Amino acid sequence: MKIFLGDLVHTWEQTGTWTIPLNIGCVASYSSKYLNKAGIDSNFKLFKDPQTMIDCIKREKPDVIGLAHYVWNMKLNHRVFEIVKKHVPNSLTIGGGPYFTIQNANENGARRFFSMYHNCDAYIVNQGEKGFFELIKIFSAVNKNLDQFRKINIPGSLINDLKKNNTIHIGKNIGALNDLNDIPSPYLNGLLDTFFEGPYMPILETNRSCPYRCTFCAWGIGTQKLLRFDEERVLKEIEYIYERCKFATTMFIADANFSILDRDSGFAAKIYEGYKKTSFPNFVAVQWNKTRPDRVLKTAKEFKNIAQVGASLQSINDNVLHAIKRKNLTYDQIVQLKKELEAFGLKDKTFSELIIGLPNETKESHIEANRKLIDLNYEVQNYNLHLLPGTEMDNEESRKKYFKKTGWRLFDNAYGIYDGKIILEGQEVVLQTNTLSVEDFKYIRFYHFLQQMMWTKKWYYDYLKFLKIYNIHPISVFNKIIEKCKKDIGEIGNLYLEFMKDYNEAESFDSFEELEKYWREESNFSRLKEGNYGKLNMFYTFKLVLNHRRAFNKFLLNISKEYATSLELDVDNFVDLCKELLKFQNARFLQIDNEWKIKQQFTEKFKYDFLKWRESGYGQLEKLNNQKHYKFYISKKQQKAIDIQLKQYKSNNINSTLQKMVVNSDNNQFFYDIRSIAI
Repeated sequence: MKIFLGDLVHTWEQTGTWTIPLNIGCVASYSSKYLNKAGIDSNFKLFKDPQTMIDCIKREKPDVIGLAHYVWNMKLNHRVFEIVKKHVPNSLTIGGGPYFTIQNANENGARRFFSMYHNCDAYIVNQGEKGFFELIKIFSAVNKNLDQFRKINIPGSLINDLKKNNTIHIGKNIGALNDLNDIPSPYLNGLLDTFFEGPYMPILETNRSCPYRCTFCAWGIGTQKLLRFDEERVLKEIEYIYERCKFATTMFIADANFSILDRDSGFAAKIYEGYKKTSFPNFVAVQWNKTRPDRVLKTAKEFKNIAQVGASLQSINDNVLHAIKRKNLTYDQIVQLKKELEAFGLKDKTFSELIIGLPNETKESHIEANRKLIDLNYEVQNYNLHLLPGTEMDNEESRKKYFKKTGWRLFDNAYGIYDGKIILEGQEVVLQTNTLSVEDFKYIRFYHFLQQMMWTKKWYYDYLKFLKIYNIHPISVFNKIIEKCKKDIGEIGNLYLEFMKDYNEAESFDSFEELEKYWREESNFSRLKEGNYGKLNMFYTFKLVLNHRRAFNKFLLNISKEYATSLELDVDNFVDLCKELLKFQNARFLQIDNEWKIKQQFTEKFKYDFLKWRESGYGQLEKLNNQKHYKFYISKKQQKAIDIQLKQYKSNNINSTLQKMVVNSDNNQFFYDIRSIAI
């Protein structure tokens, strides 16, 4: 039996954040093993690129096509199944992935799904390995007769028999695997080798499930306990990966709570060993454990400087945490964690995450959470809540109780033309809640942009740290900038209007159909084709940094003058210092020319010793008698990582490329190293 599996991503005319398809690798590895034991001949092919898969379907006419589904590729998968049914009508089409959980794997949920995605014959609920094997076994038993297959109630799956009999078969729950090691490693058996030849980032899975049940998340639903892969197997996989990964710099860890187990520190040490030997991974993306700061600290120390350490909170409002069934590290725990990490030398490697739009969250409580995390010197990543199928928050009761208005926005980098048809993916986002007005969301949208650009991604971090000396909090600065932007009739005021126009017009559609109509219009679709649209925060960050930096510096200097006046400081000296500081801040940004070449080094002179100031913890700044000369330069390791990413993400639009480079990497790579020199 010829079986094609796809974990498809949109690859149309641009490069995105693409990962090695470990998910379908596990399904293929497990199914091959048990189909062979059952005496069923099988031949698997795995795909990430949709056009490659489409071409192979037409040419090779497989018996079975299975696609991993979630919000970023639903419409793309539907298009592929549409092509399958046109060219190979008797093929079995199977969906899988966390779209369905015990929350919505029922008659109503299945009927709604199969009515929209009618070319999908079956959908596996919960983990895919056991369910997929069961489906193929039954399909083989009926001699690949689709009409017979659709009449059978199959454990672990939903079967679509709407077209002929207006029926949905809801299979009984078959549960998760009892032993993850029953899945032969798709890395160690070579099943994933071909993906090391492309710009794909490897995923490492050391355990499965999540002991927590946050209502906005589908992770762990349908599993009862944490299962783990054998330690020796994981260590071998790490070595296998770092010896082969040449075209990517980032490794993803798929665990919901890495460092929840004491052994995870050993895996971190092994990953760092790979970095020392091969320079891979340059960065490790981790979802950290939320209840054992001692294990977080132990594991973080083994990563050294190649992974940021997270203390994700989502909210600090007790009413919110209760409503979403969330358990966090306590405030005292994250304070202590920060202290111990800094004592170990990991000053700039801590982050937290917050979500705006959660039940019972207010504008004031959300901003207060940002304030507290900034005071602890955490990078803060803010997200807008979107409603995910299969989660408790997405059910009808929760929607009625908490949300007054939702809208649709384009999923980043998830669009294209496939076999002549425009395909677009959408996210349903929350726009108004029982405690947040539409105007609150509008305000916070631009506020998030400023905080991410200036503080979290550090483009104006030193400037904010300087103002904090005078008890001018970064949040006060963001609020001041918003106030001034609304009145400004110049370059920055226009940038603000552009941002809000994109939010109001392109992120707040009443329906997915409206979203499709808007982006299918030629003038709007050309923005996508040319790379002139993306996630607003990062799209406008690089728009400002690349095209409006001088105007923004001038804008900040005018604000600085107001602060000096209100504090009764020497205005000229204060503004002169800010001007010099912004010159230093801007000199730190990597300089990339139109040929994509990076300026390797240069020198600049300054009236203040900014380097000493930064290294001493941002105290008072004093003017020097003689100007200080700094050398700005890029290290060989930094250059190697950037070269790989420029190839991995290169497009015709530098803004688009830089957006992709910053998502899952060390943001410090965008800044020069600095040292003081004698002239």
